[in-house]
Amino acid sequence: MDMDAFFVSVEQASDKSLADKPCAVVGSLERSVVVTSSYLARSLGVKTGMSMYEAKNACPDLIFIKADPLKYTEVSKDIISYLYNITPDVTPFSIDEAFLDITGVDITPSEASKRIKEYIETTFNITATIGVGNNFLLAKQATYFAKPNGYYDMRSENPIDFMDKFKLNDIWGIGKKLTEKFKSIGLYRVKDVRDYGEEALIKLLGKSGTKVYNLILGVHDDKISKYQEDMKSIGHSMTLPENISDVNQAYEYLLQLSEMVSSRVRTNNYQGNTVTLIIRLKNMKTFTFQHNIGFYTAFTHHIYDTIKLLVEKNFPENESIRLLGVSLSGLKKDHYETKTVEDFLTDVDDDKSKIYKTIDTINSKFGANTISYATVLKCKRRGNKVISPSWRPRGDRNIDFSDK
Repeated sequence: MDMDAFFVSVEQASDKSLADKPCAVVGSLERSVVVTSSYLARSLGVKTGMSMYEAKNACPDLIFIKADPLKYTEVSKDIISYLYNITPDVTPFSIDEAFLDITGVDITPSEASKRIKEYIETTFNITATIGVGNNFLLAKQATYFAKPNGYYDMRSENPIDFMDKFKLNDIWGIGKKLTEKFKSIGLYRVKDVRDYGEEALIKLLGKSGTKVYNLILGVHDDKISKYQEDMKSIGHSMTLPENISDVNQAYEYLLQLSEMVSSRVRTNNYQGNTVTLIIRLKNMKTFTFQHNIGFYTAFTHHIYDTIKLLVEKNFPENESIRLLGVSLSGLKKDHYETKTVEDFLTDVDDDKSKIYKTIDTINSKFGANTISYATVLKCKRRGNKVISPSWRPRGDRNIDFSDK
């Protein structure tokens, strides 16, 4: 199940005046990029990732809508919850997509599709596309032939013939970069890559060569599970309200991002040992810098101190910065025990771990950023307004966007 232009559809359903108009959801109305757009806007040249300026040039009548993560995540949770009425084997894959295994369930794919689509349209006045196949890959690829608001069952087709219908970069798991790599050695079609052979792909791509070869054949191991694996990294990035070139302004936003990362790490009982800094310039050129700090932590000051070291070595002088990002990786699960405010106030030990636990307790009860660093107040843009592709309705990958 793949929702159709999900964010925009939710907004158009919420505001009837937006119906049948070219619309695009953006992170901020001041300055941002297109997160997604309506099918009408797409037909007029608007693409995901365009700056607002580029999108407006492509479609002068385009209406920008500020993203509302809370609205989208609540709708998504409701839809995913309904899917369990069809089968217990549901694998949420993103905020607007899920796989259902109906093997052994007394319902046909067409009937399951009918029920899902009716529920979504009746409840939210939005649409979804359903694809059917004998594995996750084939089911996902089937949705390409049915969008928007369609249904396509490819099971009567030969999987190889079916996969040959696609462009390389439209195959789940291949994408643009790998497509360009194939083109550089003269492989332009799915059939070209298949004829190239598994052994040659292994030499070209290493261990992933076999996986790619299987994708070309329409074979998938279906290891995506409703039981989520531990996260490998936790990060946040932010498009700045205006380009900056002053390092002190950069530090203000980087402290905020470090705090956001640290809070999520602690909330989900992780610790990590590798800090990454992301800098994107005005011309969209992006740089990534990383440092292993040599120990595991979940604390803001450790992350931020490492970020400052990376900035001191790598800050782009005389360049305009558009976006900053911070992440912590090398994660391991390590239970993070919280204490009450009373426990902290009666404890004379000023161990910083107790301070963080107290901050988490207060922010959990009264809302994110109830207690924060004073420096962060200088930032013109604050808070998390981006829904990661890894977002899930439950577990570690769930982010609560409510203000409480």
